[in-house]
Amino acid sequence: MAAPFQSATIRRIVDGKEVFIDKKPARIQQTAGHGQELSTGKSRAELLFDRRALGFLGTNSLIRLGEECFRLDKGQVLINGPQSGCLGSKVLGIRGTTYVLNALNEGGYRLSVLSGAASISEEKTPTSGENAPDILEQYPRLNPVIGFGSSAWGSNAKGETLGQAAGLILGDASFFVPLSQSNGSKLLYNYSTASSNFDNAWGASTEFGYKWFDPNNRSITSLLVGYDGWESPGCFHSQLAVGGQWQKGRWQFGATGGVPIDGCDNNLGFAIGQLGIPVVNLGEQSVLLSLSPYVMHGIGNTYGGGRLGLNVPVGENVSLSAYGQYDELLDTVVGGQISYRFSTNGGFINDPNLQRQTLAAPIPWQAGEFKSERPIQLAVGGDISVLGQMITAPSEAVSEQLTPTKSSITIKAGEEAVLDSDGRLISKNAMSRERFSQLIQETMEGQNLLPESHMIGVVYQQLYGLPNQELLSILGSDWLIAARRPYPRLRGTNNLVIPENKLPKEEVEEVEEVEEVEEITPEAIVLTYVCKAYGNSPNFDYYKGQTPPNSGGNLTQATRFTTTSKASATCSGKKAGSTGNDPTSPNFL
Repeated sequence: MAAPFQSATIRRIVDGKEVFIDKKPARIQQTAGHGQELSTGKSRAELLFDRRALGFLGTNSLIRLGEECFRLDKGQVLINGPQSGCLGSKVLGIRGTTYVLNALNEGGYRLSVLSGAASISEEKTPTSGENAPDILEQYPRLNPVIGFGSSAWGSNAKGETLGQAAGLILGDASFFVPLSQSNGSKLLYNYSTASSNFDNAWGASTEFGYKWFDPNNRSITSLLVGYDGWESPGCFHSQLAVGGQWQKGRWQFGATGGVPIDGCDNNLGFAIGQLGIPVVNLGEQSVLLSLSPYVMHGIGNTYGGGRLGLNVPVGENVSLSAYGQYDELLDTVVGGQISYRFSTNGGFINDPNLQRQTLAAPIPWQAGEFKSERPIQLAVGGDISVLGQMITAPSEAVSEQLTPTKSSITIKAGEEAVLDSDGRLISKNAMSRERFSQLIQETMEGQNLLPESHMIGVVYQQLYGLPNQELLSILGSDWLIAARRPYPRLRGTNNLVIPENKLPKEEVEEVEEVEEVEEITPEAIVLTYVCKAYGNSPNFDYYKGQTPPNSGGNLTQATRFTTTSKASATCSGKKAGSTGNDPTSPNFL
């Protein structure tokens, strides 16, 4: 079997170390060149041909590298990359097809096309082998994604019923940006969100994450580090977030945590685990039930609780989620979100293999002699004596042999052909769903994703309907969906704080009041007195003022004076007597 490759580099060895170059043990990154043979025992190998094509060499297989081609002597090989094109005695390659070639024990070959089309032709087909793009640059790439939606939550943390609970209804926006993508299975990204109730509550979040696909067990691993900030009455909250998740078969196992970096009295640090269980298969996605135990730390205490959530994807663009949780600090909290996400470049996935136009002759086989009436021959080797005895060409195969009026035979995606060792077509038929699935599992299970893995999945769906979950995982469909969906954690304004009624009360120092004893001042004694002259006539002995006549009067007529002490009493200038000239002195009543 001819193909335009001058060297093959071993990129990966699967199932042991039984890979050899010229029958000597080989290692990863070792290269076999012109004139050498590359073989396997119980192991399988991933090969890179001149950076223009990738190959998966099966167990117990052997290929020989020619000056510009390889020959499959036994076993099986899958090729994704430039196809064979012939120009005289040379073979040039063009890109466009993924096929599986088996060397039959009885001699001859079975060719199975998974994507594109193969053409057996006597005509010289223009090729672009020298200008073929780097195969490692042909992997599908994720486009940036914008999201809009609304979220809401409510809590009875203040002792109120849920109907009277505190909570928020928010408008949400998000932006997902792939920063670096390599080999279709590694991704560095940034994800940012913003939320607001368009009043006085708002929050924002950003994170950097790294995801990768492990072909050994078809698992997806994610790591992230981020920052969250949100406004609450009296304080702006800030926290650093770290987390990770491991996913296999759509089961998810994750953990994330937040460390407060603000000075707010009501902040909370937290750590939360998550078990995601796929409960309903919706094809390329599943309804996910999540169980999430968590612990929180604040105001010097640690609190434990649990959350139950449900996420329902509605097509590629819409998702619905709801959750409820309970703990001793926040009591009961319920919430949910609806979001709509769309790509900035027409689709979530930018696959150059789907954009490429189908070529007229993706796999022209090398002819033994051009412009002849004989069937075109493949560049293969082997004894065809047994093949001729065991395989009889059906009438439709004979009718498709090359003739002067028929220049090519086309084998399309989903078709399989049996060829003799000279490249003559013996039979061609459409593959069944089971046969196509078997080839994917035999050749791609445990291997890295191919640049055309996604396109093979599209071809399968067009021919047979949606692949089962195992095939979707092998072909990388689960990876392409999980890679563009960040880890499901609470962000920004959804982060709760310690309720006011749970904050410790400020202790007021009790100052012992010393009772002031009112000093009782003795009430002054008021003394009443009159001014009396000591004569012999009681009718004139008392001073009665300046009322004419100026003589004194009796006690009834006497003017009365007051004082607080006898010592201060005085009758100076106050005279009495019959003539009004007799001196007087105080006489206390």
